[in-house]
Amino acid sequence: MKKGIALLLAALVLLFTGTAAFAEGGSGLQKGDTVYLGRWQDAPIRWTVLDPDATNAGGNGLFLLCEQALTNQGVIYSWTKAVWQGSEGQTWCSALLEQSFSAAEQAAVPAVSKSEEGLQQYGLSWGPVELENEKVFFLSVRELGDYIGPNDGDPGLSATYVGNGKPTYYWLRTPHASHPDYAGLVLEGNEVHDYLVYGSWAGRPATNLGGEGLLYLAAADRVIAPCEPGPMPASANGEWKATAADPALTLTVEDARYADGQLSVQYAGAPAGAWISVLVRDAEGKNVSYGCLAKTEGGTGTVSFSPALPEGGCAYLFAELDNGPMNTNAASALCPLSWVEEPEPTPTPEAEPETAEEPEEGGGTIALAEPEESATPAAPAEGGGLISFLRETWMFAVPFALLSAAAVILAIAKAVDRHRRRDDDDDDREE
Repeated sequence: MKKGIALLLAALVLLFTGTAAFAEGGSGLQKGDTVYLGRWQDAPIRWTVLDPDATNAGGNGLFLLCEQALTNQGVIYSWTKAVWQGSEGQTWCSALLEQSFSAAEQAAVPAVSKSEEGLQQYGLSWGPVELENEKVFFLSVRELGDYIGPNDGDPGLSATYVGNGKPTYYWLRTPHASHPDYAGLVLEGNEVHDYLVYGSWAGRPATNLGGEGLLYLAAADRVIAPCEPGPMPASANGEWKATAADPALTLTVEDARYADGQLSVQYAGAPAGAWISVLVRDAEGKNVSYGCLAKTEGGTGTVSFSPALPEGGCAYLFAELDNGPMNTNAASALCPLSWVEEPEPTPTPEAEPETAEEPEEGGGTIALAEPEESATPAAPAEGGGLISFLRETWMFAVPFALLSAAAVILAIAKAVDRHRRRDDDDDDREE
C-alpha cells in the first residue's frame, strides 16, 4: 500500500508540473548518426546529428544539420543587406518547416533564440547574428566551426546537392563584420568565404529536435509490433526516425488498477488501428523503458502490463500510428498513469467447532465442558509423606541422620561434663 501511494504522488507531481522539456530519444544515439525528418520532393530528408545531447542554443534536445543541400542555387540570402531577421533566407527556412514537416514533426521541433558575438574565423572577420524564436535556419559561422571544423580544409564543411550528389555552395547566416551586404558562404573543397547577399546559392538548413512533442527515437526501418516493456528501441546502423505527438490524435485513460503485479488500464478515444504503447521515464524525464501492448480497433479497450518504475519515475500510456520506414510516426500525447495497489484480502478466520451438547430432561440442551488439566500436583503414592521423601532422597537422608546423631551425642557429653565439674566444685567448698 505504501509503495502504491508513493507511485501515485510521484505521478501527480509529474502531471501538474509537466514532463521534462526533452526525453532522451533513443538508446545509443551519437554524433554523426542520421535522423529522418520531413520530406523533400517526395523523399524523406536525412539530417546529420551535430549534437545528440543539446540544441544549438544549449537547451534540451538534439541539434541537426541537413545532410545535403536541398537546392542547387535558387536561394537568395537577402535583396538588401546581411541581416538574418526578415531576410529571404529566413523566409525560405520558414516555408520549408510548413511545407515539408508534418504537424507532429513541427510540434517536435523546438523554437530557439540565441545571440552570437562577432569573431575571427576562416581568415575573415564576422559580425554578430541572432536567432529569434526560430525552428529552421542556416548555420552560423560559429556553429560551423564548433560542430564541424574551425579551419578551411576541415573535412565535412562542404556539401552536395540532394538532386544530383554534386558539390554545391551553400549559405551561412552570419554577416561579414565590415561589409553589410556580404554573408558567409561555404564553397567546394571545404572552404569558407563571404559573398554578396543577393547571390543565388543553395540552402542547407539546420534544426533541432526535442520538446514535449518528441516521444522517442527508434531504428529508421522499425515496424511497430507487440513487445513487453523493456529497453528503449535501438538502431543497429545509426539511422533513426522519430515518434512525435500529433495534436490531432487523442487518447484518454479511464481507469487503472494494480493487482498481483499487473497494472490494468482502461482507455478510450484512441485512433482506429493505432497501437497502444507504454513509455516509462525517470525522475529527470528521460526515457528508460518502452513496450507496445496491443492494437486497437474500436478506439476503446483494456491493456495490462507489469510496471517497473525507477525512483521518482512515471509510466505513460499513448497511442501511435506506424507511417512506415524512414517516416516519422504520429502519436497521441502521453497520458500519465497513476494507481494505488489494491490491499490483499484479509483471510476469513475459521469457525470454531461447536461444543457437543446432550439433551436435558424436560427438553433443552446442556453443554458438556471439556475436562481441564489440573494445576494441582498429583497426590503422593501410598506410603508417601516423610518416608516417601526419604526414599526418594536417600542419598542425602543417610548423611543427614548420621550428622544429627553425632550432634546429639556431643551435646549429651558436654552436659555430663558440665554436671561433673559442678559436683567437683561443690565438694571443694564443703572441705
